[in-house]
Amino acid sequence: MPVEGTPGASAQSWVPLLIGTALPARPYVAGAGIVEVLATAGYAPGASRVALSRLCAEGSLERRRDGRHTSYRLSRQMAETVASVGARVERFGHAGDWNGSWTIVLASVPDELRSARRRLSAALAFLGFGRLREGTWIAARTCEDEVTELVARLELSALVDVFVGRPAGVAGVDTLLRRCWDLDSLTRRYQDFVDRFADLRPQPARAALPPPDVLRWWLRVIHDYRELVHRDPELPPRSLPPAARALRAEVVQTYAVVHGGLRAPARAQVRAALGINAVRASVGVG
Repeated sequence: MPVEGTPGASAQSWVPLLIGTALPARPYVAGAGIVEVLATAGYAPGASRVALSRLCAEGSLERRRDGRHTSYRLSRQMAETVASVGARVERFGHAGDWNGSWTIVLASVPDELRSARRRLSAALAFLGFGRLREGTWIAARTCEDEVTELVARLELSALVDVFVGRPAGVAGVDTLLRRCWDLDSLTRRYQDFVDRFADLRPQPARAALPPPDVLRWWLRVIHDYRELVHRDPELPPRSLPPAARALRAEVVQTYAVVHGGLRAPARAQVRAALGINAVRASVGVG
């Protein structure tokens, strides 16, 4: 089955994921190999080389030159970021029972710090917060430690307060959910994901893919699942409409089957292109 175009993200976004997912031990890998992998995924070599330069300039990659050959590895900070995002992706849909507590964030960030305010808003959305009103965010779980760490990292501790509590009146919970999140859109996103990868759930369909399509579909399922997780508030199952609750479970199962079935051959392609065998990938360099 044909892949629906490129994996939907910039080459610059894919480099850390490719290196960090296939080679978590931070070895240096050949730049030419990175360009080759991205070319298989549909990215022009020139765009991939520009991406490598930009990632080095921003400190996400470390570069090493040996004559005419250039190799790269993730910086420690980027490696930690890739691992952190990966951990959240793997936890998605597996949360325990909700005790009914909400985390509330009250932020009063002035206009002269609007850049930090935008970063705070984006990070809170990634953590599953919805905006109740201007400067007020809520999440249907207890996560004050995560938020406190985030606020400190953004140097906004003096401007942000974090509380854990419950809304007054049980009848108010559904209203809060509808005010902060578009649950109908959430349900549609779940359905779209399930439909997109339904044909790849049977093992014979994955086995029939030629190697380049294995890599492309692996990148596609990673990208689309992470995009969904990034935008998902991870509301407790009992707070979701019945259709969304069932579909989220199906999304998680679909990802587990398709990603799990493509991971080994796709990672083998990446390692071969980057010149890293399985032993070196597991032991690491540096």
